[in-house]
Amino acid sequence: MGRTVGTLVAVLAVTALLVPTATGVGFGGLEQQSVDPDVVVMTADVAPDGTADWTVAYRIRLDDDNATQAFEDLRADVRADSSAYTDRFRDRMQRTAGAAENTTGRGMAIENVTVSAREETFGQTYGVVTYRFRWTNFAAVSGDRIEIGDALSGLFLDAETSLTVRWPADYRADSVAPAADERGNGSVTWRGQQEFGASEPRVVVSPGDAGGDSGANGLLVGGVLALVGIAVAAYALKRYGAFGGGEQAEPPASMVDSDDSEAETAAGTDADAGEPPAELLSNEEQVLQLLESNGGRLKQQQVAGELDWTDAKTSQVIGGLRDEDKVETFRIGRENVVTLPDTDVTGASGDGGDGSDETQ
Repeated sequence: MGRTVGTLVAVLAVTALLVPTATGVGFGGLEQQSVDPDVVVMTADVAPDGTADWTVAYRIRLDDDNATQAFEDLRADVRADSSAYTDRFRDRMQRTAGAAENTTGRGMAIENVTVSAREETFGQTYGVVTYRFRWTNFAAVSGDRIEIGDALSGLFLDAETSLTVRWPADYRADSVAPAADERGNGSVTWRGQQEFGASEPRVVVSPGDAGGDSGANGLLVGGVLALVGIAVAAYALKRYGAFGGGEQAEPPASMVDSDDSEAETAAGTDADAGEPPAELLSNEEQVLQLLESNGGRLKQQQVAGELDWTDAKTSQVIGGLRDEDKVETFRIGRENVVTLPDTDVTGASGDGGDGSDETQ
């Protein structure tokens, strides 16, 4: 398995930056040895049949003219002849999958390899080379359980690399080893520097309704439902004085004349008060809710401050939302601004500024 992991690391750390030239391998005119990705983000979306759609994004910080020009040259090369990159990547990843076949006993294949290169903003501007591919039989499937990770046993993540594993929305995690650095709704993330053990990483998932709500899972679900019930009861007590001694009860919004603009405003306020607690939302949902409540536009630093997140976590969550076309980002001077799609960024500022900034 050590040979499998060594091959995988070599592919993920080097392949995306290789550029065929007349004299060997370079990076947009620079020697490859002198250019390394500043951040590598690996994501595996695992389907119920064990197939995984992988995304491997290499982010190169564009903090000077040389790095920027090198990336521009690379992007032009990728657009002119993407097969020079995808063919090399496919061949090396297929060798990695072949080694994993020998260890796991499952037939595997690397399919649908694509590559793209573009500039993105994650707190600052990066050149991002992204490979996407499908790895068949990546995870083991037994009945309705999916065991993820045996093809990566012993994987080493350097300090610049993260690995995220996602599973189907209607599944739950039965076990995760080792403990993840971040857990979301349907995903776990490990960040380097980290060396996994011989039987790690491992994530075992099963359908969310499997086995009912008994045992620890039942207690967890019951606890969440109890918290929701308490929140609803507290809201009802404040809103309607349900147990006596409270505020004078007001008619439900559905009973208010729809032509009464003041009543409509009050009803909207009540609806806002009924939003679910932040702790019941995923990271992505918290960002979207925050944007919606601020006119669809905020500076990225404000998002980090409002949610009490680190800059790195904020950049990663916003980067994922942007990849899914749920938010857009642009720069104003040295500030990064996050907006909901179709938000008018030419009008009044929704990010705490004076509205005089211009988009770039």
